[in-house]
Order: sequence, then C-alpha cells, then structure tokens
Amino acid sequence: MQKLDTTQTIGSCGPLEKPEFWRLFLSEQIPRLYQMFQHRGIHTALAEELVQTTVLDAVRGKDTYNPTRGTPEQWLFGIAHNALAVEMRKRQNRPQCNGDLLDYLQKMDTQSMPDEILEKQECIARVRQAMTLLETSQQQVLIARYHEDLSIRQIGQKMNLTEKAVESLLYRARQCLRTKLQETKPLASEC
Repeated sequence: MQKLDTTQTIGSCGPLEKPEFWRLFLSEQIPRLYQMFQHRGIHTALAEELVQTTVLDAVRGKDTYNPTRGTPEQWLFGIAHNALAVEMRKRQNRPQCNGDLLDYLQKMDTQSMPDEILEKQECIARVRQAMTLLETSQQQVLIARYHEDLSIRQIGQKMNLTEKAVESLLYRARQCLRTKLQETKPLASEC
C-alpha cells in the first residue's frame, strides 16, 4: 500500500478534494488513532468508540479542513483530541460513588433511570391515546377502577349499574383497550 502525500496544497482540483484521497488517508490513520488512545490509557472498547467518532466527524467535516492551518494529520488528531475531551467531560458529570458501595447500588436499583422514565411517559401517552378511542362508558369504568381506585360496588353506585354489569363492562373495556393499544403501536403490548 502506497503512502499518501498529505503535504500537497489544494488547487482547483487538488488531491485533497478527491474522495479517494480521504478514503485512503483515513484508512491509514485509523491504526494511529487507535494507538494514540491506547497510549493514553483508554480501554479497548472506548478507544474503538473514540476512533469511530473521530473518523465520522472527519468525514462529516472534511470540507472544513483548511490546509493553511496544518496538515490533514494535525487536523484529524485535533478532532480526536476534541472527541476525547468531550468523553472525559461526560464521565466527570456522571454520579460518583463517594460513600458506601452498597448504598450507591441500592439507589441505582430503586431510582428510575432516564430511559425508564421516557418509556413510562411514552406508555402513558399511548394509553391516553387509546382511551380516547373507547366508548364513554368504557372510559368511565376504567378511570373509576384504575385511576380513582374505586371498588366494583362503588363503581356500580356511581354509574347506577349492578356489580355484575360493572364487571362485564370492565372486562369489555379492558379487552377493547388492549385491542386499541395493539392497533396504535405494536410495542404498546409492553405497557
């Protein structure tokens, strides 16, 4: 494999403007980037991730490369240093385990993580959307049972129905809600 000459300047149709140059240049630099991250004590998985981030950023921003400010290698390794700095800032902002490890793990187990909170919010939105598609009596019985936490007898008194009629209406409302959830989003069955 021949080495690229990255010291050439950009002309109207210079080598730095050709996609082949960037493809070859980046493929040559990937092992060097990986080696640089490893020499800084970065573990293997993170080093690979940082190399991918660097190459992706370089591909996206190759049009911003300015040869008067340095060689392509300097530009690429500048991107790599920025990627590493961003990752280190993210890691500094993570919660720290300052006290008892068991206490920290217990907090992690009992507190919802951001992705869990988003999933719950999405699930609530799907249920609300499906509820609007139900008949009024079905909406009322589900709200009374699950939101207001009323007993079958209390629902019957509120809606002026017998207990058997409330149980039947509640069963049909749950079945209909399940069907509506499956129709609106296939993943809603997880709710």
